[in-house]
Amino acid sequence: MANYLNITAINLKHNSAPHLLLAMIIALLTPVIFGISSLNAQEAAQPLEMFLSLTGIVLLTPIFLPEQNENIRDLVRSKRIDYLAICLIRLVYSVSFLACIFGIFTIIMQNSESDVTVQHFAGGLASGMFLGALGFFFAGVTGNSIIGYMISMMYYICNFMVKDKLKHWYLFSMSLGSFEEKYWLLASSAVLFFMAFVIIQKFRK
Repeated sequence: MANYLNITAINLKHNSAPHLLLAMIIALLTPVIFGISSLNAQEAAQPLEMFLSLTGIVLLTPIFLPEQNENIRDLVRSKRIDYLAICLIRLVYSVSFLACIFGIFTIIMQNSESDVTVQHFAGGLASGMFLGALGFFFAGVTGNSIIGYMISMMYYICNFMVKDKLKHWYLFSMSLGSFEEKYWLLASSAVLFFMAFVIIQKFRK
């Protein structure tokens, strides 16, 4: 257990701190862009789904980033603890940070007299998780985090342009009064996380 705690502390300090800082900046900008006071249920969903969800990309896409440096990759894979176990640790604490950001933001909205509930928290988190899972998957299987960022951002933009074609995977459904899509997003996120580890384990050198 001490080894895993040590790994977590080292990764937080050297790998994840800049991404967490950027996610916090996005959270601070969200009320500036949208406003979060005295919103009804559908209006309250907009800042959570349409902007705060970008924190998912920021936190989850770069999980494989350090090992894109060949020297770091060889060093990590020479250690007793498996490389993918380290990536799993990063994923767990990154998802935890993502949930904390959405949780704190939802509480702030509630204190600002907006009509938000636990469902808003879960729905916003589902959108952020799916965007991050897309970036995580493609960054992992291609070995290139830039590709992960590009695909997740392209998907985000598509939600503004071709929303009718996305069906169950529409990110902003709560803004239209529907929560059903969030179950699909969460389930798809779990599949993307799992498949990324399976593919990397099978094909890594």
